[in-house]
Parts: sequence; C-alpha cells; structure tokens
Amino acid sequence: MAGSVQVELKGSVIVATFIGEMNKGLVKEAQDDIVRYLSETDSSKILYNTLEMAVPAMVLAFDMKAFDDKIRHKIKKSATVVPGAGTAFKATISFVLANNHKIFYNDLQEAVDWIKS
Repeated sequence: MAGSVQVELKGSVIVATFIGEMNKGLVKEAQDDIVRYLSETDSSKILYNTLEMAVPAMVLAFDMKAFDDKIRHKIKKSATVVPGAGTAFKATISFVLANNHKIFYNDLQEAVDWIKS
C-alpha cells in the first residue's frame, strides 16, 4: 500500500499520522510540517500515530533519530502509538535520546491522555 502522512495541530498537540509504506520523501514531508508547527505555534508536544503504518525500514528510524536530535530542545513531551513490536523497536531507536518520550501499544486514547497531562 502506498504511504501517506498527515500532520495537524489538535489543540496544543502536533499529531503526525503515518499510513502504509513510508519512504524518505514522506518522512521528510512530515518532518517539515512538524517544524512549521513548532515554529508557528506554542505547541511543544508531538504525537506520532503509526497504527496504520507498515513497519519502517531501519534507515527511516535513523532519519527520525537525527530529526529528533534537531528538535529535541523544543519538545516538552512526545509519544508514539505503535501496532506491534517491529514498529516499537524502530520507535525506540528513533527516540532513544528524547527527553520525555513514551511508546504506547495500540492505545491512541491512552497516548493522548498522557501527552496532555
């Protein structure tokens, strides 16, 4: 399935939703949108929704790690909602040095509640 990304501001949380197969172009598109919201709003919380995303390639996990390294100083909290162990493993790599990041399995509402707390 071809991938897609959508980044939007929901209240005070930047929500990035990834669907299907990801590639560098789609990940870059999401990163650019996240940076725009971080620059144009007071938001400092990001929710990565990967529930409908295929398990990403390792290179994309490293790309996200480099991205997180660049924006970490602007982030108060971030969370990733994952559908399973493969995506959770890649998220762990992506956010290994994040200040306040948490991974949630299949529970978007729990992630939303935590990130808003």
